[in-house]
Amino acid sequence: MNSADISILFVEDDKDIRDEISAFLQSNIFKNVYVAKNGHEGLLKYQEHNPDIILTDLTMPFMSGLEMSKKIKEIDEKIPILLITSHFEKEVTEAAVDIGIDGYLFKPLSLQRVEKILQKYIERILFARKSENEHKLLEQYKGAIDASASVSKTDTNGVITYVNNSFCKMSGYSKKELLGAKHSIVKHPDTAKKIHKDMWETITSKKIWQGRIKNLKKDGETYYKYSVIVPIINAEDKISEYIALQQDVTDLFHKKEHLQKRVKEEVEKNLKLHKEREKERLLEEKFLVIGKMAAGITHEINTPLTYIKGNLELMIDDINRLDDSIKQKSHLQEDSSTILEGVNRIASIVESMREMASQAKEMPHDSNIYASLITALVLSYNKGSRISVQNEPFKIGMDKNAHTFLAPIQKQRIEQVFIIIINNALDALKLNRNFEEREFSITLRDESEYVIASFQDNGGGISEDILPKIFDPFQSTKTEGGIGIGLNVAKRIIEEHGGKISASNHGAGALFEVYIPKKLKVPLDS
Repeated sequence: MNSADISILFVEDDKDIRDEISAFLQSNIFKNVYVAKNGHEGLLKYQEHNPDIILTDLTMPFMSGLEMSKKIKEIDEKIPILLITSHFEKEVTEAAVDIGIDGYLFKPLSLQRVEKILQKYIERILFARKSENEHKLLEQYKGAIDASASVSKTDTNGVITYVNNSFCKMSGYSKKELLGAKHSIVKHPDTAKKIHKDMWETITSKKIWQGRIKNLKKDGETYYKYSVIVPIINAEDKISEYIALQQDVTDLFHKKEHLQKRVKEEVEKNLKLHKEREKERLLEEKFLVIGKMAAGITHEINTPLTYIKGNLELMIDDINRLDDSIKQKSHLQEDSSTILEGVNRIASIVESMREMASQAKEMPHDSNIYASLITALVLSYNKGSRISVQNEPFKIGMDKNAHTFLAPIQKQRIEQVFIIIINNALDALKLNRNFEEREFSITLRDESEYVIASFQDNGGGISEDILPKIFDPFQSTKTEGGIGIGLNVAKRIIEEHGGKISASNHGAGALFEVYIPKKLKVPLDS
């Protein structure tokens, strides 16, 4: 946006001055210059064109510049009006102040002076427009957050100053009941004191707190919410208020709780069995139970999760485009990034559960294993490590057909296996190595009946306690995060292809080898 977007009304009864100044304004500053020769005509031109700035002579026939300005200010008191006069008069000045005249220019007019003064008002108008646009954007962001999450604000004493409709619906209280009340009005008596202590210590230290909280509705019903609480810092570097974004995860919590209970029961049954065949049979029964539960969970979660994620990514893009001078920008970026991270984690868990429950739908066909490997690396590469493929440094945009290793596969499922192994390796490297020390080598080779994919890292290897059962469900190599079903899913997919997968410690890290038959050994379910 520049001065070409600003229009001006120039009112002057002297034709020579009018022609000279209007020509200068048109050629040097403004695209649209409206000209009038007296106050009466000037008022009509204002009403017709609604200019952004008015530059007017004081003394004119039919209607003076002061009279015209008074009438215009009655319509729009914010429009800047500059008065041109040849001498200073106290009475005129006082009348101009009462009307709201913004400035003076004295005759004879200097073009440089005119340009300098007008430029100052142009900058003010452009700044005001920009501020208004940014305010509208912030209002839209607020609307987007209100539509997708429960929102509340409190002062530094924990007194509620704002709630949206979602918060009222989730808690069962009305806005009237909540505003002015302590946020502890929804606190569940069973919630551990250390949770609230940790929350308070975190946010009063000007840090963001996030976690799941057990709360109590007005009617006494328990509900669970995932909260992100952000301290708002003022210009004096002091906390002025707290904003909380919350998602109701009650259904997810109960389903997860029930699922964990059933899984635990099934695992305990399996531990009592000594014969391998009986153990495998009970394991299949457990997968069936999990599959039914997972199908229900994914059906209920996927649609709203996709909607939230899509809108959140659009909102993040808009936030990133905001001017850096907006002090709320960094807070919005941090909050939205935290929420997106949580949404992505839920989506990952749901997708893994869906894979455990699903039957293969894609018919196997001859595909290039190397191309699938490159696809999997592109999807996983954002975690960052030095990766080599066939002894060449991996980079985005590598030719997927630089090498050819054909095998009859369900392409998307094999890519999922690669992604699971790659992500596990990158996670291990991230935890145990500096970036410069991380090495991850992937090779493909033909051996007799198989195409063999080898994944070797230097991330410290796999615990000897976990190694024998690493492909069992709910076994995880990670110290935090993950539910331990990824490698079990990978093993099942490879075995359904008639292949095999192995894990061992080799050198300074772990070695995974995936054997994919070059000819279909067993029919896959369609």
